[in-house]
Amino acid sequence: MPTARLIYADSERCADMRYATGMFVPDPFIWAAIGRTKMMIVSPLEIGRASLEAPRGTKVIAIDAARREFKARDARPSSLIAALTRAFKIRRWEVPGSFPVGLAQALGKRRVTVRAAKGAFFPKREFKTKREIAMVKEGEQLAEAGLDVALDIVAKSKIRGGYIHWRGELLTSERLRGEIDATISRLGGIAANTIVASGSHGADPHNCGSGPIPAHSPLIFDIFPRVTATGYFGDLTRTVVKGKATPVVKRAFAAVRKARNHAKRMIKPGIKANSVHNAVHEIFAAAGFATDAAADPPHGFFHGTGHGVGLEIHEAPRLSTLPNVLRRGQVVTVEPGVYYRDWGGMRLEDVVAISPGGCQSLTSVSSFLEIP
Repeated sequence: MPTARLIYADSERCADMRYATGMFVPDPFIWAAIGRTKMMIVSPLEIGRASLEAPRGTKVIAIDAARREFKARDARPSSLIAALTRAFKIRRWEVPGSFPVGLAQALGKRRVTVRAAKGAFFPKREFKTKREIAMVKEGEQLAEAGLDVALDIVAKSKIRGGYIHWRGELLTSERLRGEIDATISRLGGIAANTIVASGSHGADPHNCGSGPIPAHSPLIFDIFPRVTATGYFGDLTRTVVKGKATPVVKRAFAAVRKARNHAKRMIKPGIKANSVHNAVHEIFAAAGFATDAAADPPHGFFHGTGHGVGLEIHEAPRLSTLPNVLRRGQVVTVEPGVYYRDWGGMRLEDVVAISPGGCQSLTSVSSFLEIP
């Protein structure tokens, strides 16, 4: 029996489908690999484009043509997959863990067996080629362009009544986020849920931020755009203060910058991820930034040091408490941070590609704290 692998998803949200097909399709379709044969079964809306953009050697078939060729009862995905199963004498299909439950149940009624892959459906996704690393770097450059615009606005802003004003109006997180996202859109990217968080909002790492931006307080920018043409992400965080930072914020900035730089120096093939993560914890503890992840709300350094980035913004590997060994070709963020409700948050994030002798930074913007 041939080895049979199957995906049914759109390639906008399913990174495995985007990886398999190399193209953006907003609606679910069928991708199958049966032995050495690879095929895509797509709607008439996509057949022309898929015929041009699909990977070399992939057979592209329109739904109606596939229905006739494989003698499917109708055009439903379950019918088409059942027909493929009969035509190629498939015993069972290996599918991603995200395979639709409803479709799996419908296939079960047709005596078609699907089994989720035990690990990653495409393990090679974790290890980027030079071309993929360049695609992530392009995403990082989009993030840097958005950051440049934001920093320029903050630099040109005025402080009045304890808040930042730009062009005669209060500068809000929403307005600044819009300027960042619009810049990225004009350059060929998609920015969603960009974080522009100040004050207590910054103490919650995934709070996007809202309302007027106070002066003399940490302002976190976390920008993670997707390149429209390729689907690859960039990821970048910087924290600045418009005006004068307090002593504790200055100490936090120094500690976070030291932790990030130390982690980047440690990262190389063969090192365990948890050793990097533990070193970051030790730097924060030595600097007097205690962590209590069980507190309500938690404070200190209570998230991972980093994560893989590629066709998903968060993917393998993780830089956390897990002892996974880092390997050449992985692309990871390095983003230590500390968070306290009384003064806010502090995070700095770069993206690096693991190379034979260490790691190559894909991030080029500098890190500084105060903007006069």
